[in-house]
Amino acid sequence: MAKPTTPPAPTASAEPDGQSSLAFLQASSVTRMAAIGLLALALIYTAYFAKPILLPIFLALLLTILLLPAVRLLTRLRLPQTLSAFLVVVLLGAGLTAGTVQLAGPAAQHLDLGPNVLYKIERKLAELKLPLRKAQETTEKIAEMAKLRDGEGQRIVVVEGSLVETLASQAQSILTTLAITVVLLFFLLAAGPSTAERIVEAVSQPEQRRRLKRMLLEVQWKISTYLRTFTLISLTLGVATAAAMWALGMPSPWLWGALAAVLNFLPYIGPAITAAIIASATLLNFDSWTQILMPPLAAYALTVLEGQFITPLLLGRQLTLNPILVFLAVIFWGWLWGLPGALLAVPILTIGKIVLNNLHGTPPALRAAME
Repeated sequence: MAKPTTPPAPTASAEPDGQSSLAFLQASSVTRMAAIGLLALALIYTAYFAKPILLPIFLALLLTILLLPAVRLLTRLRLPQTLSAFLVVVLLGAGLTAGTVQLAGPAAQHLDLGPNVLYKIERKLAELKLPLRKAQETTEKIAEMAKLRDGEGQRIVVVEGSLVETLASQAQSILTTLAITVVLLFFLLAAGPSTAERIVEAVSQPEQRRRLKRMLLEVQWKISTYLRTFTLISLTLGVATAAAMWALGMPSPWLWGALAAVLNFLPYIGPAITAAIIASATLLNFDSWTQILMPPLAAYALTVLEGQFITPLLLGRQLTLNPILVFLAVIFWGWLWGLPGALLAVPILTIGKIVLNNLHGTPPALRAAME
């Protein structure tokens, strides 16, 4: 008689284990994303409050990349590296000081006239609205303006002082940043190349050493090409703007040329700011609408010509960046570090793109978004 077989013990279903593993992976992904978000917030917080230290470091690094070819040219002439760096820094400082001294006087005059811009705009707009208003309203408006002009009615009192005094209050911070930048620039030009070579040679693995060297060379080549080419383009734009302002009768034409050259480093935003500032100056100096509108339109037309034709022709595909990222970078760094941060936005974005392209494990979608 056969013995009854014992039914096999029920095996645990694999489905609960699969669900628990999926839940664990999802929880790990959420934790990792939260950690990355907290790290990003911490870095932004640090960069915001460490601006007095980080800003001159970034400025010195970019100036080093821009001026290093000049130092190498002097070293080929049998000059020591330290002396070559010193001469380049002295020549740069002398040129910037001379330009600042020449433009400081006209800039101060226009800044002191700033509070009058609103009154001039109101008066010009009132003139445009005259045909559209009733005679009584027009008469009352003109009477109010006359009272303001003669000082009999309401007066506008500037309590905080002139704009020049406001800028002067920031002189200590500006001078400190400039001093740190100049000293660090000298050391980077004098000892930076040899220090970078020692760091690369200290990497033990040959593949990592080659990758690090290639990344440093790519950063130096692309950033230096961008800075030299775009600086030359901006200087040319400044000269053309100054010539246009002189031809249109604007006072201090070299001031507007320098303004156009500097703000040209702000993608998308710089030309609009230049045109707006020139328009406010024309309101203070001219009465005819033709004379008021021609200078800002001429300045904006020159920047459009430069941005749409000259810069793409000279730079080509040497520096391809997503325009959305460029605009967001200008806004972000401008909020973080002010005008200097906005000017540094494109070089910082370019360096970030080069580093990501040379790192293993960078998601292809992130690389595609940078293009």
